[in-house]
Amino acid sequence: MLMGKIQYKNAGNELIQTIEIERLKLEAFINSEIAIAVKMADSPLIKRYFLNPTDDELRKSAFEEIAGYRRAFTGNNVFWINNTDKNYYFGDEYIYTLNPAEYSSDWYNDTIKKSDAYSLMVNFDIGIKKIMLWIDAPVFDNKHKPIGIVGTGVNLSDFVDIIYQNYRRPAELYFFNDLGEITGTNDIGIIENKIKITESVGLSGNKILAMSKKLRFDEIKYFQSKDKQQIIAVGSIPTLNWHVAAVRSFSIIDSLQTGMTALFGVMMMVIFSVFVVFNIFIIGMLEPLNRMVKKVTQTLSDWEIRPYEENHKRDEIGTLGEFLNMTIIDQLTGIYNRRYLDGYLKKIIRYLSRNVANFSLLMIDIDNFKKYNDTYGHDVGDDCLKTVASALSQCITRDDDFIARYGGEEFVVVLPNTDKNGAQVVAEKMLDKIRECNIPHKASETANYVTVSIGGTTGIAKYFHNGNDYIKCADKALYKSKNNGRNRYTFENFENCEVSFQ
Repeated sequence: MLMGKIQYKNAGNELIQTIEIERLKLEAFINSEIAIAVKMADSPLIKRYFLNPTDDELRKSAFEEIAGYRRAFTGNNVFWINNTDKNYYFGDEYIYTLNPAEYSSDWYNDTIKKSDAYSLMVNFDIGIKKIMLWIDAPVFDNKHKPIGIVGTGVNLSDFVDIIYQNYRRPAELYFFNDLGEITGTNDIGIIENKIKITESVGLSGNKILAMSKKLRFDEIKYFQSKDKQQIIAVGSIPTLNWHVAAVRSFSIIDSLQTGMTALFGVMMMVIFSVFVVFNIFIIGMLEPLNRMVKKVTQTLSDWEIRPYEENHKRDEIGTLGEFLNMTIIDQLTGIYNRRYLDGYLKKIIRYLSRNVANFSLLMIDIDNFKKYNDTYGHDVGDDCLKTVASALSQCITRDDDFIARYGGEEFVVVLPNTDKNGAQVVAEKMLDKIRECNIPHKASETANYVTVSIGGTTGIAKYFHNGNDYIKCADKALYKSKNNGRNRYTFENFENCEVSFQ
């Protein structure tokens, strides 16, 4: 019974961790797309075009600007519709003219009436004949009167791939809206047919939906199904106004593990009993020593242990997911932090050294970021950091590659089993991605938009190397990029840097 409770608690905490990590990944992706859509809706040129859609010269300029935004979106697509002629464009193509009186146009009527900066929805588009996740951003004139909508759409199957990218945990994920309609899972047919969570997860579905409506926006709770065959955790995703359930089924292996845990517990009880008997037998002989040990232990406890317990209580840390974020996730950008980077570098270098493999590392710095903060304010600066982190993350495609925030406006990209040519491809891709974001930076000495400089290094990993060796070498290359005009990448041969570090 005790072992069963321990297993239940461990499984529940694991699911809380799963939801927390997947929620962070999903929100980082969505926030990046939203930021681009809202920025596009605020474009003075697009506003003028929406008010004068028949002006050919204005139309041409607006189309060029919209094309720039299209390249910045993950799905590489953009749509827009103005309130004057109601012509709906997807990409550069006219698709159809919207009739606000038709039922299929409710999405437009609902969005155009809102004062919100954006809205999200999953539905079927009659023009392009696809089910999409849409990000709609109303466009307002100078008097805050709605004059149209711009936005982007992610093909539902592509969006599901984003959700499940690199996902290998032993639980099934279900994303669903307030109505209980499943909006994300590994079976695209469930989403297309608007199957509800109450239908897809059996008897536990009703409890999942009921629990989701009672949770606070950042709360995650778990429970066990009535038949004891599943552990289910439920949380919310405020950015999407969705909920998420992680469902883990118990297998024969879990039962065997429980049996082994019980056997281990019995063995520990036997060992403990022997220890107690032994202690009783010799306690008379060691009583003077015991008194001294107790006194020293009490002194240490008063001096060190009690303050630690008072300052680090579990309930002050919160959920296991929050604890995980505090230790390995950067709270602002949602990517890994320096603590995780340091630990990972030790492991990956040790592993690669056994295989005589290439290891590449990139150091990235946002150009003139202090001037950006001074010009736009720290809140906007934080938004810039989030957008840059998300854009850089989108350039990482392999399971073992990852990006971490090194500190301030600096990021580190880790590329195991990557030679110099491969690392240069990644660096070039990242430079282009940041340029495509087109984040205004009027105080920059490099361009009128935000840019980054990159320094990289590649070497054959050896057991005596450490992460700082590679970081110092990449930083040396970064320094050269900045001295040569910024908005570029430079590489240093690691073997040339290595001598000065040993």
